[in-house]
Amino acid sequence: MWVTLITSGLATVFAILIGLPLASLCARKDFVCKKMLHLIIRAMYGLPPVVVGVVVYLALSKDGVLGDWGFLFTIQGMIIAQTLLILPLVWGISWTGMEEIPNEVMDIYRLSDVKRPYAWLMVFEAKNQISAAIMLAFGRAIAEVGAVMIVGGNIKGFTRTLTTSIVLETQQGRLTEALVLGLILLLLAVVVSIIILLFEENWFHKFYKDNTECNKPKMEVLLNGKTTLQNVSYSIDGNEILSNISLEINQGECVVILGGSGSGKTSLLKIISGINKADGDIILNEKNMIVPQKPVYLRGNVRSNLIENNLTIEEKNWWLNEVGLLEFGNRDPRTLSGGELQRLNVARCFASNANLMILDEFTSNLDGPNVLKMESFISEHTKRGGSVILATHNPIQAKRISDKIFIMFDGELVDEQHPKISSLVDGNWMG
Repeated sequence: MWVTLITSGLATVFAILIGLPLASLCARKDFVCKKMLHLIIRAMYGLPPVVVGVVVYLALSKDGVLGDWGFLFTIQGMIIAQTLLILPLVWGISWTGMEEIPNEVMDIYRLSDVKRPYAWLMVFEAKNQISAAIMLAFGRAIAEVGAVMIVGGNIKGFTRTLTTSIVLETQQGRLTEALVLGLILLLLAVVVSIIILLFEENWFHKFYKDNTECNKPKMEVLLNGKTTLQNVSYSIDGNEILSNISLEINQGECVVILGGSGSGKTSLLKIISGINKADGDIILNEKNMIVPQKPVYLRGNVRSNLIENNLTIEEKNWWLNEVGLLEFGNRDPRTLSGGELQRLNVARCFASNANLMILDEFTSNLDGPNVLKMESFISEHTKRGGSVILATHNPIQAKRISDKIFIMFDGELVDEQHPKISSLVDGNWMG
């Protein structure tokens, strides 16, 4: 039993240490033959154990390339074989999970300057798929026979595992002993899987007392300078999205980009945030935060979605109370409604205390009272010297909260006399 746990456990650990960095690198980088590599890795999920065993046996044999290591018929050799066998599972499934993380989620982390490595954040966001990969990998390792039989030699007291013992007992007709060993093997696999699931679901946080104490955070005066765009153009795959955009956002100012759907508002906001790169003369704010058009949630509970490093639990509770979500602090954000999730995104943005707040249709899912509450954050922020730029197709809201209004149509800034946007400006068409 101990040989089984050592070989399968260490093989799984080594597969994780090798596979997760490779998955993170492959998921966030573009390179030649990326799709082909992903296809090959996934095809190796069904790698035959005996093939791996023969290859490792040849490498570790006396005349093999690793013969000097002396690992043949040892636990170390069995660990090498099992690591190679399960590495494609950890690498490939984790890679797929990391690629499925919405770009907006990683943009939020990058803008918030979270003090964690980028690769760790990807692992955290894709932890469900990664935990599934680990369980599959460990399950395959602990149930594997062919490779460890070939490389380990099934030596009693040294390299005999539960699986090889089961085979031996069955061959000798001792079926009762084989069945008992099989039940022990099943129990080990189930216990390890339960432990992995406990970490995946973060059940341990439920044992802590729910803290609903509130403490208003200190809101210092912001001195952020200007954000300037001069003759900025932006294209995707040769299609021009923005053309010759010039605008300026001054300290303590709320600027509104008014335009219909598909006019280029979101692309412009992503350029101002630094998420997208464009051609032209651009001076961006050093610290900004964005509320995406489609609200996003991060892993963890509702409270942990307020990811500003300097906030205490009580200060996070204050922000949740401001947007009417205090009672949901320990809930999974996936259980929130569309309006509640949008309010959470607004709270996360303004709790960051960034100099420039970038808001993309930030009240589209909200009712009247909540719209006014979210808009009050803008006036409080600009009074402290911060700046705001928001995109909307609601001219009434634009006139109510803006210091300057820019009108966008078909990727260009136009004036109010443009014939195609007159119905938008006068409020006859609300989008």
